[in-house]
Amino acid sequence: MKIEQMIGIDDPTHAVGHVKRILEESEEIPDLLFVGPPGLGKTTLAHAIADYVNAELHEFNASDERGIDMVRTRIKELSTQRGWGENRIILLDEADGLTKQAQDALRRIIETGQAWFILTANVESNLIPALRSRCNTITFTPYNEEHIQQFIGMLDPSYDVDEETACRIQTATGGDLRRVRNLIMSSSVREDLDRAIGNEMNTISQAALSLIGGAWEDLRLEMQKLSWEGHDRFTILRRLHDVVREMVPDAMTADDFYAYSSVWGDAVLSAHLWPLGDSGFIDWFVGKVAVTARD
Repeated sequence: MKIEQMIGIDDPTHAVGHVKRILEESEEIPDLLFVGPPGLGKTTLAHAIADYVNAELHEFNASDERGIDMVRTRIKELSTQRGWGENRIILLDEADGLTKQAQDALRRIIETGQAWFILTANVESNLIPALRSRCNTITFTPYNEEHIQQFIGMLDPSYDVDEETACRIQTATGGDLRRVRNLIMSSSVREDLDRAIGNEMNTISQAALSLIGGAWEDLRLEMQKLSWEGHDRFTILRRLHDVVREMVPDAMTADDFYAYSSVWGDAVLSAHLWPLGDSGFIDWFVGKVAVTARD
């Protein structure tokens, strides 16, 4: 995708618009760190940048190879090859999944190598400060209603979505364009779209009510349903937290919300490094919330 085609390109407050300004105004483009939940276009923007500057892109994913060997061998070799420069880019997705030792090695390579680096991370605090300091950090936030209207117009110009519907879609999907695409592509008519939005919201709301009411098995099942529907761990946690927060203080006391938020924060930090599947992660999270509620 061309960077000019990306949603948010004309919004200076959005990550895409921010990066466009850097590309246009900077004499020397810095190494970049894209931070934010999955589904917000971090990797897509990296590919668009490579196209914009006519650069060759080499892509790695830290979730596939978390160890220091990948950094010391493959990435170091690429970054020090003769002829390298700003016409080539090393993209390291999910860099927050690297071990601390591997991150420190990567930091030294960025400092001494000849390559231009773009790193992506779901949780910025999982990166060591020395590595973060080497990059210009760009924070990705969920797309708003206006962005979603633009995106749906790109998907299907005949699909007329008013502001109210766009707002409902934003709430149901958490501003994740992948979820928006799936929602639109699976809904051929407005009635189908309304039903799909309602189903999304109902599952999230039921999970929040189960959490507040201490129905732990129901909470686990609702979170599993969201996982089976294609939501990743970060999206499930973020959307659940948003709904629970709206229920304070009517259905949940501030003290209970504070205790739950502590568990939620630990879960966000642990989600990327969790060694087992989503089912095991959800079981762990529900168990932690249940223990905290009993205490």
